[in-house]
Amino acid sequence: MISYKKWLWMTLSLILLPLIAIAGFNFYIDPLWNFGHAHRYNRIQASFDERQQKTNWVTFGSFDYDSLILGSSRTTYISQYDFPGCKAYNYSVSNMLLDEYYDYVEYAKARKGREFELIIIGLDFYASNQNLKREFHEPSFYIEQAHEFGYRYKTLLSRDVLQYSWQNFQASRQGQPQNFAYDRRNIKTLNLVSAGEKKSKIEATVDKYRRDIYADYHYVDVKGILSHLKESNPHTRFIVFTTPISQPLYELMLEEGLYPYYQRWLYDCVEVFGEVYNFMGPNSITSDLDNYYDASHVYPHIGTLIAHRVMNSPDPRIPEDFGVLIKTRRN
Repeated sequence: MISYKKWLWMTLSLILLPLIAIAGFNFYIDPLWNFGHAHRYNRIQASFDERQQKTNWVTFGSFDYDSLILGSSRTTYISQYDFPGCKAYNYSVSNMLLDEYYDYVEYAKARKGREFELIIIGLDFYASNQNLKREFHEPSFYIEQAHEFGYRYKTLLSRDVLQYSWQNFQASRQGQPQNFAYDRRNIKTLNLVSAGEKKSKIEATVDKYRRDIYADYHYVDVKGILSHLKESNPHTRFIVFTTPISQPLYELMLEEGLYPYYQRWLYDCVEVFGEVYNFMGPNSITSDLDNYYDASHVYPHIGTLIAHRVMNSPDPRIPEDFGVLIKTRRN
């Protein structure tokens, strides 16, 4: 007959061992970027919650960067290591809107302990539409969640996290780069697609912008939002650029009658920062669809050219018409 004590230990073991295994595996793979260790079995990380993942990195990592990069998914594919002369952290996330910049900068500054030497911003014209549907929580949601008592240890017992751990483990074990995934150095992957697949993606992107992004357009207070950001960082140098969209998407903007707002957007950005590198207008990169994954996203090697252009780093691969510097008259 089994004694009560032995029965209790057996019961506890049956309960605790699976939990320990789940927690151990989630810690080992670390899909929420709570711990920072890197090895061959977690080298590929799905970007299932970029705002939380990157905020966790800022919260729990050694945040000793002198520069910060902000922008939407278009800017996530630009490597933070492609900006010569600075140690940058790429805090860009999918669909980052103008009114998110301030809170993420303030949080990153708080973790750093002082202002950044340099803030680099990839500006998207579509984000000037005040009526865009907000698809994500406010920055405070992700920041507060990272600071909940025991947050990063509680997530170790999550079955949802376990699913991403297993996905990351399998991808890392096979060593096959996954689209939209990161490595442990915050570099994001975007693989080449076939001409047929690209054509479908471009058509789908243009259709989405026509139906959802450019529809019901109302110009947001770009100048006010960006001025507040700049004034809150008086000792920081800003480098600002517009993200390059493909020619079909640019032509859609013209068809929708948004060119006057595009001009106003450029004017407001230049007024605030003094100068802006414009990659968005028609040029030899945007007119060549080989440079694009879809109508909205250039491949990472084009992102390298953007980084080198804005940092004035010599690169013979950069076309002369790619990244025209627009300045105010006083400059």
